[in-house]
Amino acid sequence: MPEKRPIFVVDTNVLVDYVDIIPGTGVMQPEEPTIDLCGAHLVIPTAVVRELSSFKKEKSDRGKAARVILRRLRELVEGEVYSITQTYNLEASVEVPSTDQLISILPVHKDFKSKLAFSPSENDMDGQIILATLTVMMHESGYTIDEFLSKSGGVFISKEARNVTLLTNDNGLAVRARERGIKTSRYGYKYPKPYTGRRDLTVPKKLFDEFYYEHRLDYVTFKEFMPMEPELAANEFIVMNLAREEDYPILFNPLENPEFCHIGRYDRDEDAIVALRYAPNFPGCIKTAGQAIYAEALMDPDISAVICTGPAGSGKTYMATIYGYNACKEGKFIGVTAVPCETRNDIGALPGDLDEKMDPDVQPLKNALRNYLLQEDCTFRKELENLHRYGTNGKCTYDSKGNPITDSCNGKRSIKEKLKDVVNLIWSNWFSSIPIDKARGRDFAYELAIYDEFQDQNISQADTLIKRIGLDGKIVLTGDIHQIHAPYLDETNNGLVYASRLLYDDPMVAQVCFTDEEVVRHPLVKMIAKRQQENRRRP
Repeated sequence: MPEKRPIFVVDTNVLVDYVDIIPGTGVMQPEEPTIDLCGAHLVIPTAVVRELSSFKKEKSDRGKAARVILRRLRELVEGEVYSITQTYNLEASVEVPSTDQLISILPVHKDFKSKLAFSPSENDMDGQIILATLTVMMHESGYTIDEFLSKSGGVFISKEARNVTLLTNDNGLAVRARERGIKTSRYGYKYPKPYTGRRDLTVPKKLFDEFYYEHRLDYVTFKEFMPMEPELAANEFIVMNLAREEDYPILFNPLENPEFCHIGRYDRDEDAIVALRYAPNFPGCIKTAGQAIYAEALMDPDISAVICTGPAGSGKTYMATIYGYNACKEGKFIGVTAVPCETRNDIGALPGDLDEKMDPDVQPLKNALRNYLLQEDCTFRKELENLHRYGTNGKCTYDSKGNPITDSCNGKRSIKEKLKDVVNLIWSNWFSSIPIDKARGRDFAYELAIYDEFQDQNISQADTLIKRIGLDGKIVLTGDIHQIHAPYLDETNNGLVYASRLLYDDPMVAQVCFTDEEVVRHPLVKMIAKRQQENRRRP
């Protein structure tokens, strides 16, 4: 028996989700794991190896992970020869110098299985893993099979057996294991608090006034006034507030001030917090501090990638779409490519050509163009006002049942029909859309690429898509990490979070996070976002 170390029996899902738990050549343990496995003894049941082998032919991330794990296990055990007795007794362990770990592959002794009241079938993988863990506990306790089984029907936790933990993220397996006296634990990485790209700070009046009137603040000065604030990252935004309303300048109104003089961006090259230079020229109406920050990031020609997160209705897709439309008209891009990060895989089964197949997934962008025209185009805005004021102007001809004789009165086309035609014309001139699997290998040179609902991508997909940016191009990643629809993803391992960490503190990247207070779609949507945020904060 190896020297006394903490022993962890590792479940399949832990290996698949965190492949670096088994170090490969030149691979070290990941930083900040929830459990430090350096110096531990990892036991891989043969049932887990069998399950990994069944996954390896899959053309999925699970299949890829299974192939990586099996290859690393073979690299570790290749050339090592042990007797069957050594293997059953956990003496056939391989040492991993880089992590000071021992790794063992454990088959279950048939005598132990036959005498145990708990006898899972070969197809019951969870049961087989429980069986393997009980076997490890027996060896760690120093009992023979008969002695172990005589202690409380085999469910006996001696002081030594408490050294054994089943590492699993499967709730069902954890419940079954604990029923049999097995200690269980989850495994993952400790993720830092998500980076938002902005800080809403209450600052001293003297600091506020200097930035408000000078439109610039040296970083040294900022640190003198705010010594407890962590270091600013490149392109991090500061929303400055004062503790007392009466201290604000007389004409200051953050919701009506077109210059947003209380918001600054940390410019690393200048080592200063500078005023917003581009947001005042944004083509749409800016309604919140978050939208001002987003507009600045979109309009800044030195920023090549923008990551925008936040609740539904805050303007993520809307602002990216109208920015792209106007940037194309000004000659900044040759077009906008929308890449909906949908989770369904039935596009090929839908009727029509590619544009018709993609139409359901690009409706959020077309809807943004429609709303933009209603708000900013004077002809449509006037027609909408007249419609609200006069209805159909009382000039329609009705049949005996009171229905209009034509769908659009007096033969005139309705405002909705006109909008649809104009939106489709804009789309055909400047916009295109492709399925996400067709984006691989593409180069979005001289284009704006919008990846919508990016939280539904896994890490490998996200990594591929981020690299599609081309010469003089720009990418915008939008999504809400609290609204994930893809299986096996959560708030810590999705593509949006991965991109945020990967591109943190880069001068070519800006990150924007809307708060639940900045929902502008409808008061009801804002109320829902606030209540959802409150629920997430509850323990």
